[in-house]
Amino acid sequence: MFAARRRAGQIAHRLQRTTRSYASDAHSHHKPAEVNESFGKGSIATVGLFFGGVLFYQFTPKKDEESSLTNFISKYTSRAEDWEEINALHTKAMEQAGFDRNLFENASNKHRFVDVAYPEAFQSHAPRNIQAGHLMHLDSVVEHYRQQHLKDEDRKAKKLAAQKE
Repeated sequence: MFAARRRAGQIAHRLQRTTRSYASDAHSHHKPAEVNESFGKGSIATVGLFFGGVLFYQFTPKKDEESSLTNFISKYTSRAEDWEEINALHTKAMEQAGFDRNLFENASNKHRFVDVAYPEAFQSHAPRNIQAGHLMHLDSVVEHYRQQHLKDEDRKAKKLAAQKE
């Protein structure tokens, strides 16, 4: 019995129902609303797209021309030839600087100052709690290494002179 009732309910829901009409709708005395019918946004966009395509086609470059947009972009991009030129100039400048430094460093070996890495290396320690007069005077040590350097330079110069003869 319940199954038959349930089945009848399902069939009733499936049947089409007529829409109700109310009497109050049929007797209204209102003016119909004014509707402003215009072209929609889609149709305006389609027409604009068509004319934009025609305009774009008119200004595209011909077969062997470059476009102004391509010229503008290439004006601000770097090319490999530019970098080669810059690198060549930089290399030439660095070689000249090395040559000049070598020229000035080795111009005269007699008056050249031999720099011990840092003379304080002989007495390296923390500079705290040092009593007055405790640090050694290192001018004699620096002079000793300078004299050694001059002897080495004289020996090298004599050796080169002997090889040239």
